[in-house]
Amino acid sequence: MNYHNFYRELKNFPAISLREISKLPFKVYNHRLADWQKKGYLERVANGIYIFGDAEIDEKYLWYLSNKIYEPSYISLEAAFAYYGFIPESVYQITAVSTKKTYATKFRGVSFFYRTISRKYYFGYRHINWEKTFIRIAEPEKALIDYFYLNSEINSVGHIEELRFNSSSIREKINFDKMAAYLNYYSNKSLSERISIFRKWLDTND
Repeated sequence: MNYHNFYRELKNFPAISLREISKLPFKVYNHRLADWQKKGYLERVANGIYIFGDAEIDEKYLWYLSNKIYEPSYISLEAAFAYYGFIPESVYQITAVSTKKTYATKFRGVSFFYRTISRKYYFGYRHINWEKTFIRIAEPEKALIDYFYLNSEINSVGHIEELRFNSSSIREKINFDKMAAYLNYYSNKSLSERISIFRKWLDTND
């Protein structure tokens, strides 16, 4: 089989997994994929994930790739904070949470980092539309809960001040009733105390 047929079948996929390749009406051998990478037709993102060599990569594309590289996962933590304007924006590390073990990888100089949460806490994310598909990203309330859940050392006003949070943006975008409902589901006293410290800090930073 030739590359033109391969491209015609998969050109509408922003990222191509071995699963999509296996569904093609013709067989694609590993040596052929390796050859197309050498020629610049394909670029390997991570194990079993490829993009076409002429793909134009921006921040949203990186987020989509984050979802694809490690499934199930959704964008959260610092990356979600940047999206919602809670902290200064940065695309040098894409942070996410997953029900699988902690994992890290790199692509085009950008680090992808995944933290582990229990399956019962894998909720509170939304889909944002992108290129005829979607990206999974934490709701603002869940991004904060994920962060304080996974970073138990953040347990004082001083620690919170070091994070350079934008208090006005947080107050604008957080539904505190929803956040309380999510927090109640955890039944975690230590987490509730850290969130309480965060709320006190927020109340004093008008």
